[in-house]
Amino acid sequence: MRSNGVPNFPDPQAGSSNVKFPGAQQLGVSSSRYQAAQNACQHLLPVGADDQFPPAEVPLLLSGMRAFSQCMRSHGVPNWPDPMVGPQGRPVFDLGAVGISRSESLSSRFQTTMAACQHLLPSAIHGIPVGGS
Repeated sequence: MRSNGVPNFPDPQAGSSNVKFPGAQQLGVSSSRYQAAQNACQHLLPVGADDQFPPAEVPLLLSGMRAFSQCMRSHGVPNWPDPMVGPQGRPVFDLGAVGISRSESLSSRFQTTMAACQHLLPSAIHGIPVGGS
C-alpha cells in the first residue's frame, strides 16, 4: 500500500487475529488513491483478511460455520443461529436476531462453549464473526 501511494499505511500488529485496515480519510489520502492502491495490493492479502472473502468461497465458509452452530446448540446454547451472509457480503452469526445480547455473548458460559466449538470454524474465519442485521 505504501509503495502504491498510501505512505502512512500501517503494518499489521503481531498477534492480531482480526485485521482491520484504516480507511483513506484516516490515512490522509483521497478515496481514489486508496482504492487504486488497494486494487494493486489485494492479491497479497491472505484469504479472509479484512473480513473479505472471494464470493465462491462464502458457501464453503458457511458450511463450516454451520458445524460450529450445531456444536454451540448441542453444548447448551439452543438459540445459537446458523450463519448468514451479512449486509457487506461477509459470513456472520446474527446473534441479535435470536435475542443473544453482546453482554451475554461475552459471558464466561458462552466463552467456554465457543472455545469448545471453535475448532469447527474454517481456519480462514479468524475468530467468531458476530454481526448481521
